[in-house]
Order: sequence, then structure tokens, then C-alpha cells
Amino acid sequence: AAAAAAAAAAGTDTSGRRGMGSRIERFEGAEPGFAYLKMSGGQLRFRNQDVLTDASWDVQTGQRVGLVGNNGAGKTTQLRVLAGELELDGGEIVKSSADIKVAFLRQEFREELRDDRSLRDEMLSVFSEVLSLRARYDEAEAALAAAGEDADAMQGALDTMAELQAQLDASDAGAIEKRAERMMSAMGFSPSDAELPVTAFSGGWKMRIGLGKALLQEPQVLLLDEPTNHMDLDS
Repeated sequence: AAAAAAAAAAGTDTSGRRGMGSRIERFEGAEPGFAYLKMSGGQLRFRNQDVLTDASWDVQTGQRVGLVGNNGAGKTTQLRVLAGELELDGGEIVKSSADIKVAFLRQEFREELRDDRSLRDEMLSVFSEVLSLRARYDEAEAALAAAGEDADAMQGALDTMAELQAQLDASDAGAIEKRAERMMSAMGFSPSDAELPVTAFSGGWKMRIGLGKALLQEPQVLLLDEPTNHMDLDS
């Protein structure tokens, strides 16, 4: 027990887990943008109970795969592993590229929505990096206005603005509003819905917001965890 406590204090894993492996598998002749994601021999224990035992399946571009099983069988757990939220105790994850883009619409997606935001702002929240760059640009612009006759402060603000503008241009920041508008339309929202607060929509329409946000990430693999649970007659 003392040895185990010492190992724990040193940050050593004493659970006996082998750990999850990960590797990249190349596909000759694959089309540009082709994606492949696989769980192989997945094993996972939680609170001394086997949740996954030798779980193996894959999905690739052009496929629609349904994961079917009883409640508590580990379906959500497998999706969380593929989304990178959980690590296996054993087995491996195989990807077609290290930077494969995976989006995950959780059963609890409503927890990620902010009821006080407008529909448009909720959709735009997907572009967090662009919004952060814009906020920093506004701060630099304010610093320039406050610089007065201080030449060094003015030059510093101008340099910062130029650097941030280059990053915004590279991120195609000017297109995010149009992309959000197109997605709202594709999800069935009318133009007049854009300024309504998220709280004004039913559970089914909130599911459409969550799905729209996932699609705005332009994923190569889209994981949906029982998305029809929140459908209603209105939506």
C-alpha cells in the first residue's frame, strides 16, 4: 500500500492499464479530403466494471453507420472515445490523418447553448478563434486612439493591428456571418429568427441549432449521439 501511495504521489499509473494506442493509416489512391476513423480492440473499465470489451468498428467518407445497442451498452462512450474526449484502457484508434476533423453532437448538447444569446450569435460562437482575433483587433484599435502623441504607442498599436488583420484575412473572417446565415436557412430557420434568443426555441429546434453548429465546423466525421431524442412536433 505504501509503494502504491508513493507511486501515485509521483504521478505513476498503478491501475494496470495498458493505455490506448493511436496510429495513422494511409490509403493509396484516396480522394482529397478522404477520412477514415476506427476503434480497434477497444477496452475500457469504469468503477471496476467492463464498459467496452474488444470493441471494433470504423467509418469512412461516404458511409453512414448506425451504432445500435441496449441502454448502458457503451454507445455514448464509444462516440466520446472517437471524438477524443475519453481514452481507452486498451486497444487503439486508427485515423487517416493526424488532423482529421471530427465533430460530436452530444445528447447533452443543450448544456453547450447559451439561452441569452441570439440564434445568430449562437451559430457564430463556433468561430471562437475569429471572434477572439476581432476582439483583440478592437483592443488594439482602442489603444491606437488612446495613444495621443506617443509615437511608440501608436506604432505598437499599428503593428499589432497589421498582424491581427493578416490572421483575420487568413481565417476568411469576413465570411463567417454569411456561413452562419446559410446554415440557419439550411436548418429551417427563417431570417426573422436570427435575432431571437436561444431560449425562445423548443427542444427540437435547439437540436437543429446544435446540429448546425456541428456542421459549421466542416467536419470530415460527424458523430451524432441520439439526435432524434429531442425532436418534437413543432420542429
